[in-house]
Amino acid sequence: MSRRDYNQFCGLASALDAVGERWTLLIVRDLMGGPKRYSDLASSLHGIGTSLLAVRIKQLEADGVVVRRVLPPPAASTVYELTSVGWELADALVPLAVWGARHQLDPQRQDGQGFTPEWSLAVLARLLNAGSTVDVDAIYEFHIDGDIAHVTVADKATSVTTGPALGRADAVITTDSGTLASLVAGRISVVDAVGSARLALAGDETALQVLAAAIPPPQAAPGTKLNRLRSSPISE
Repeated sequence: MSRRDYNQFCGLASALDAVGERWTLLIVRDLMGGPKRYSDLASSLHGIGTSLLAVRIKQLEADGVVVRRVLPPPAASTVYELTSVGWELADALVPLAVWGARHQLDPQRQDGQGFTPEWSLAVLARLLNAGSTVDVDAIYEFHIDGDIAHVTVADKATSVTTGPALGRADAVITTDSGTLASLVAGRISVVDAVGSARLALAGDETALQVLAAAIPPPQAAPGTKLNRLRSSPISE
């Protein structure tokens, strides 16, 4: 399948030549959580079709964004993961995802609208990776709309895994998909979400403070002071 291009000497146009086609950036989003099998991607990307998914993955491989790897035994599965070029793209997507949550996403998920915690947590994990000024290795377990996933932060690297943490998590966060999106979008502060019982936090104080610091500050009208998120302590 040939790709059309804009034929413009422009960085943005060239980027869109490579990743601007339908589904491509969502494949990158899914791989932001960690390596995935082909079947994992097909399951997550409802409606893409297996042949189109194969084409998109081959294009990403050809552009150096994704690489295929065989896991050692006992897994022995073929997975796809982001290259260093792919992670650079992933970090460029984080502000776009925040913008989308802030300006295009409804406050609450609509009936029939697809959602997995990993989608939001992959973005939050990159915010954690980029925003932390404290060296903290921690496991954050999230309970979102009845589903569980956990974010692992270790040696300045992050990963997102479906299901509960193996062993005790350093922090446990309970919320719903709408509140999580509002936090990432800057529609609500951590303090206000806790105060309105939309968010529950428990666990290590330092890990929770690192999480709060990674979340974008709330957006407000000119002249409004937004000191509460940074100055208020988080308690269990």
